[in-house]
Amino acid sequence: MILYIYSYVVRNPFHSETRIDLRRISWEELFILINKVFFHGGEINITKADTQYNEEYSTLTYNDLDSYSLVCDERYGYLLGCSIFENDEYPEGSYLRLVNKNEVLSEKIYTFAPFDDEWSARYVNQDIEIALKIFKEIYNHGYLSTESKQLFKDNLSS
Repeated sequence: MILYIYSYVVRNPFHSETRIDLRRISWEELFILINKVFFHGGEINITKADTQYNEEYSTLTYNDLDSYSLVCDERYGYLLGCSIFENDEYPEGSYLRLVNKNEVLSEKIYTFAPFDDEWSARYVNQDIEIALKIFKEIYNHGYLSTESKQLFKDNLSS
């Protein structure tokens, strides 16, 4: 059985939850959560997982497939990445990063709190509407459209 599960961390005020079935919340609730993370820092992860019921332990086991992550720093913006499982389009799988089309030639580096991770401005976006559009596609359809994938760059063409 395929499930879409999400986890999130809001940095200020701190709040987090893990492994929740995406269908248990409405798009409006997810929309509010994405905005909280964007404006207060934190991250949201949505994972497409193949789940199996484990009879011995009376629980579900998860085999993560595709995953989508939004990492935000309230000062600079966000990173949006997608880890794609092996399929016809990506026979070896791939990792896609949302490109900031206004910064493709930039050499600027942003340091995201609280872990002091350094990120190229090429992948740091400020337009939350793009992220909302992408997450709505994932929420409604379970995958990215071809049009949305064109906004990304894969790890092989860095």
